[in-house]
Order: sequence, then structure tokens, then C-alpha cells
Amino acid sequence: MRNERVRELVAELVGRHPGVESVKTVDLGNKGRVQRVTCTDGVVIDLMITNTSPPGGDNHNEEEKIVTKQRG
Repeated sequence: MRNERVRELVAELVGRHPGVESVKTVDLGNKGRVQRVTCTDGVVIDLMITNTSPPGGDNHNEEEKIVTKQRG
């Protein structure tokens, strides 16, 4: 799963918590992008999502190939 889809998933799941006011993607320039979680009590947490591909793995110049599996 590439970063953009992970960010969307994190925003959706974390945003469901009753103690979370908002989850927004914030661009920090050359430091990257974070998911900024603002809690209802005023606490702000930045989550940096990073990943790498295994050797011979995903070619980021091509569309993401989404693979699913049914539970048996």
C-alpha cells in the first residue's frame, strides 16, 4: 500500500475516535508530509508515514497494483 492510501486509511480510522477533533495532511516542505491529529482536549500529534519497497518490488513510476485476498 503506497503512502497516499495509508494516509487516507489512517485519517479515516483515527478520525473515528471520539477524542479526535480532526485529522489533516500537513506539508512540512523538505521534511515531508504528516497526518496532524488534533484531539478534543487540544493535544496535537503529528504522524509521519514512510515506507520502502522490497528489493525488486513496487515500481513507483507505474500505477499501484492493488492485491486483495479473501479470507478462507
